[in-house]
Amino acid sequence: MGRELRRKQAKKDGKSLVKEEVVEEHQIKNLFTIVLILVILILLIYLISALFITKELDWFSKDEETKEETSNVANTILASNVFNQSEEEYYVYFYDYKEENSAITETVTNKLSDNKVYKVDTNSALNKKYIAETGNKNANNLEELKVIPHTLIKVSQGKIVEYYENEEITNKLK
Repeated sequence: MGRELRRKQAKKDGKSLVKEEVVEEHQIKNLFTIVLILVILILLIYLISALFITKELDWFSKDEETKEETSNVANTILASNVFNQSEEEYYVYFYDYKEENSAITETVTNKLSDNKVYKVDTNSALNKKYIAETGNKNANNLEELKVIPHTLIKVSQGKIVEYYENEEITNKLK
């Protein structure tokens, strides 16, 4: 009787009792389509996040001409490495590479050509922590170091021995 009830129920619902076998055609085509859609979605999410969130890509920038120039200054170091050089005695010259005072820079370059002179860009964002309105001539360590642009210091055995600012540099070296 169970079979008869199933047949009546199927007839009532408009279904057939014959089991239909689903034959999937184009399985590889469907798989390829799904993978392609997933790859496109991942790329789209990456592009949106790179453009608007991380700013990794800069497609909409109006300042295409403004590119950072790399410095061609020899012996360039960061201000945080002033006391960490291998020489026992050396000079460190702090100045803005873009707005260099040619008289002071030429004096330092010419008069100290026999000594090791490291140069620090005071305009660099990495060195801003050590640049101030007034310099600290009595600095003994990196935390106390504060300089103004166009400062020349002599470091001997990890200590500041001499400290000159602006015109003091040219007066001392002449």
